[in-house]
Amino acid sequence: MVKTIFTLLVFASAGLAQSSSDETSSMPYSEDVNFSLGLSQLVGAEIFRSEGGALASGVVRPEPVSLPIIRAEAQEVNLTFTVTNHHGHFVRNLAPSDFTIHDNGELPERVTYFESQSELPLRLAIVIDSSASVAYAFNDEKQSAAVFLKRILRRDSDLALVMGFNQEVRLVQEPANDTRLLSHAIRKLRSGGETAIYDAVSAACQQLAKVRDTQTVRRVIILITDGEDNSSHIDLEQAEEVAQRNECAVYVVSINVGIDRELERADRAMKELSEVTGGNFIRVGVVGLTTPFSNIDKELRSQYLISYKPANVRPDGSFHRLVVFGPKKLQIHHRDGYFAR
Repeated sequence: MVKTIFTLLVFASAGLAQSSSDETSSMPYSEDVNFSLGLSQLVGAEIFRSEGGALASGVVRPEPVSLPIIRAEAQEVNLTFTVTNHHGHFVRNLAPSDFTIHDNGELPERVTYFESQSELPLRLAIVIDSSASVAYAFNDEKQSAAVFLKRILRRDSDLALVMGFNQEVRLVQEPANDTRLLSHAIRKLRSGGETAIYDAVSAACQQLAKVRDTQTVRRVIILITDGEDNSSHIDLEQAEEVAQRNECAVYVVSINVGIDRELERADRAMKELSEVTGGNFIRVGVVGLTTPFSNIDKELRSQYLISYKPANVRPDGSFHRLVVFGPKKLQIHHRDGYFAR
């Protein structure tokens, strides 16, 4: 994530972002916008309205995928991360001196900000698998997602949107802080069809990136699925890159039941997606959906935020790998890195 001295901040944390002051206005939203698109469209597509103002359904205007040119005199990276002990409990009382950051193997020039239990505003995308393969758990998915939103969403600072997907991806509720609207949108979802998980992740990243913000926020995708993709236009690696470029952390709630080779392969893919983006993977199993959502809530409210000036960053679009070291016997969880912009 890169910040100019005066105006622009682009985060490198698990879901941390800020809009520039000269950013174009956010895309017009509408219920049931179809996002069944190829990679080039998912990276840069924008729904637009006809001259009369009505939404031109299914029509997209691809934007150039090339990274913007940013002349930065001083650059700053922001990183959120969680720390747990060997019991898996969150550790919240550490100081900046307890951590060492390696940015492409180099120490930062200096640390500029540190905060424990970050209260940064959330930009959430609730992305629900509505394909035929999850019909057995579909009602539980919807009910648990609605309860989660009521618990985590702070009306004065947070926003959430709702998307459903089978072989197509649909935005059923634009960003809002009203849990009644969001819950109503979730209840409207119907099951059936194939499964395009990676398309859904890419579309959700694009929607979160369209939200116009004048402050630093965390972008988080809550993906509820069995993990078995069979219809996407992009693959796992491409979905991961779209998430990283749009600064989104993906939390996967896997509703797989039983164990076989296909399910294990699906779980491995979902674990990788969550790990590289700084999210988490939780397999529901026999515990039901309440516990996984509660764990995500606790994690999002237990994150550290650290900002630093890298020793060497040029806004050339290259990927910078991050490693954070801390006290022995503690586990530190963060995204793999960021694209310098």
